[in-house]
Formats: sequence, structure tokens, C-alpha cells
Amino acid sequence: MGRPSLADQRRAEILKAAAQSVAEYGLAASTLERIAGMAGMSRSHIRHYVGNRDQLIDALWDHVMTPYFTSLGRVVAEREPGAALPALVDFLFGPQMARNEDDPVIEALISGSMQDVRLRGRIYDSYSRLERDIAKVVRGSVPGCGSAESLQLAYALICMAFGHSALTGLPFPASRQAGMKNLAMGMVESLRVASRPESESESESESESESESGGRAGADDGS
Repeated sequence: MGRPSLADQRRAEILKAAAQSVAEYGLAASTLERIAGMAGMSRSHIRHYVGNRDQLIDALWDHVMTPYFTSLGRVVAEREPGAALPALVDFLFGPQMARNEDDPVIEALISGSMQDVRLRGRIYDSYSRLERDIAKVVRGSVPGCGSAESLQLAYALICMAFGHSALTGLPFPASRQAGMKNLAMGMVESLRVASRPESESESESESESESESGGRAGADDGS
């Protein structure tokens, strides 16, 4: 495997410095001059290897988010449709989503995007894509599930997973993680039941009634 090119090396160094600056000083204070200084380069180097500030922030967002998308896609691709959703839930509430050094960067970018319409749209596009990807897995695992229902569940799972990840640094009992997984799978099962065709639900209800009737009849005969 060949050595990375000088351009790739410089780009990686710039993104590392940008991540450190955004995590420490916030988005607004992370000027090209500050990032260049932290990278040991000049502002013109950043423009040459990455681009202007908007392009640098976009590249930084991709840098911190791409690993999550790649890992999630791999988890789903390696499973049969029926097993993909449980595996996805395991991923969302597992060690892969534990808090790491990228989280302060992600949080600072999201916070900074409240004053930056362009960046806010960029971040929304990423999470919207994640929502659609998860919804697709839901529909593949829950027969009869509609688009609106799958998107709603996907959104709920994203909120739960990222909220859970944000709190993992606090001394909550380890049992909370398993509890979150169980809650998530409970939501999946509720959607599965709600998505069943009426004929199937009626058939199951009749079978349960017949079973109960048979049990009562046996008890009466015994008495």
C-alpha cells in the first residue's frame, strides 16, 4: 500500500486542527487563521488543500460523521432483512455509539449551525439521510409498515440513540444501556403488531379465543 500523498497528509492535518479548534473554541471562533496556526500552516495552505471556510466546515462535518454512516451501512449489509433491524438497534445503543473525541466537534457544529443557515441545511441533510436509511431497514423488517410509520420510528430511534450517547459519560448504571435497547425493540414490536393485516390480526384473535374456550371446557369437564 502506497504512502499518502502530500495533499492527503496536509488535508488530514488541517481537519485534525479544525476539529480541535471547533471542540475547544466553538465554531464562531474557529477562524481560518486560528485553524492554520494550530495546524502549523498558513491560511493560504488551508485554501489550497481544503478551500474556503465553508468548504472546510463541510469537510470537517463529513470527517466526523462518515465513520458512523459507514459502520451503520456495514452492519445492515451483513445481515438478512429479518436480522437487520435488531442488529441496527444493537449498533445504535452499543459501544460503537459510545461518547468519543468527535462528539464535542459534532455538538459544536450543530450548536453553531443555529446561526448558520447553510450549515444547518447541510447537517439536516445528513440526519435526514440517516432517518431514511433507518426507515428503509424498518420497512424491510416489518411487513406492511408504511413510509410515514417507518420514518417516525427512525426519527425516534435517532433521538434516543444520540441522547443516550450524550449521557454515557455520566455515572448511570450499566443496566440503562440494556434498558434502552429493550425499549427500542419494544417500539419495533409495537409497530410490527400495528402493521399486520386486519385478517391476520383477526385470525390470531380467534385462535386465542378458541384456545381460551378449550381451556375453560377442559376445566369444566375436570370438575
